[in-house]
Amino acid sequence: MTGRAGSANARGGISLNLFGFSFWQAWWILAMCSDIALPQRSHSGTLFNAFFCITILTTMGYLAVVIAGRKFGPFSANPRCYALAGGLGSAGALCLVLFTAFVYSGSLDVLFFLGAVLFSAGNALLLIMWGELWSTLATGRVGRYLYASYAFAFVLYFLVTALPQLVGGLVMSAFPVISVLILRSCRTEEKRSPSQIDFEIESLSPARIVVALVALGAVHGFTQRYLNVSGTVPAETMSYSLLIAGAMLVVLVLYLIVRQPAVEVLSLYVPIVPAFVIGLVLLSQLPASLAFVGNGLVLLAIFSTDILVMIVSTDIAFRTRRPVAICFGLALFCMRLGTTIASASVYVLLTDGALAPSTRPAAFLVGAIIVVLVGSVVFTPTDLAKLYQPRQTGEPDSASTSNCARIAEACGLTPRETEVLALLSAGRSAPYISNELCIAESTTKHHISSIYRKIGVCDRQDLMDVLHRGIAGKGAV
Repeated sequence: MTGRAGSANARGGISLNLFGFSFWQAWWILAMCSDIALPQRSHSGTLFNAFFCITILTTMGYLAVVIAGRKFGPFSANPRCYALAGGLGSAGALCLVLFTAFVYSGSLDVLFFLGAVLFSAGNALLLIMWGELWSTLATGRVGRYLYASYAFAFVLYFLVTALPQLVGGLVMSAFPVISVLILRSCRTEEKRSPSQIDFEIESLSPARIVVALVALGAVHGFTQRYLNVSGTVPAETMSYSLLIAGAMLVVLVLYLIVRQPAVEVLSLYVPIVPAFVIGLVLLSQLPASLAFVGNGLVLLAIFSTDILVMIVSTDIAFRTRRPVAICFGLALFCMRLGTTIASASVYVLLTDGALAPSTRPAAFLVGAIIVVLVGSVVFTPTDLAKLYQPRQTGEPDSASTSNCARIAEACGLTPRETEVLALLSAGRSAPYISNELCIAESTTKHHISSIYRKIGVCDRQDLMDVLHRGIAGKGAV
């Protein structure tokens, strides 16, 4: 199944519709990283405060969507889910904004909990629906779109926070509806066909993926809550941190545009561990006035992790023919579970006196060690590549060239992509293909990445395995 021939992705151009995800991301950052929606976000007197309640409820929201996805998914196929997601998100945000601006007097009441529940439900449903879209897109530039969307979300964040608090809250409350409307218009984007390739991912224990997600979520959650509630850093630390993270995301977008990696998902893994580790080390060594430098890198790392998780989990759903709500929702739940546990630990350690300015460097260094262990032992780039390897079924078929046309038709490749696939099957390089077809090398790389995505492989070796065996559908062609 493909979208209209005139869509931007079909032409290899830029689809502005896909930047609608920015409005969800800006809405989330405004709610969680500013004082517009949550009262006394940095209050540390008690564990049972507004921020921790939202953290728990959003975590449970992802789990609820996973459960509902078994019966009602895919949500994006149901027009009523668009109205539900936008309505819940906007109504929840509006309740929180009004509670913070007019009602809050030191304790939480019914309006807060109503808003928090609606906010959490709308957040989970809307994010999963965007994930369902990413899962179906045929373009090989999904990572670039997500990085650029996150970067634009920071622009929206700073524009809204420059407004008076109540006005900014009303604008923020409209973002879920805007995001839903743009998501609805994305139906015309070029789609890849339902998976035609059998994949085997049992070689990587699901427990290792869970451990990696929970651990990274916990390191991020611990860092952010400590900086917010410890009172050891200036009030503007978070804003400066977001500014650095946004600038670095722009740099990564430019890198991907210039580099034009054919295997984009592996490139998205590269900055995560270094950014995490360098950021945490800087947090342990720099004075409090410069904490935003290290925290900006930590935020860059977690946003990059979010993007990688979104792409990989939705790709797994595509390849295994499982609902996106289950694969993506469970991944989100694991990360948020780590964040929730870490947030609670910050309050407990601060109350007990075990976490103090004198022990801050050690705490951040422990976080850096955890990230290194995750990236080098628990889940490595090699493990990531395993999630994209096709099942090895039967004996290799030497007539791989004759399989190209059949696989191209089964996976919905365009005529030009079919030509590129034939040359790839003959072992030709990107420069050779560019000369042969009289097209720019960047265009060739775009075709190659789209071929990988539509067939559902990670690199040329996996592609050749598919071509040699003639795999298309359940078993060999």
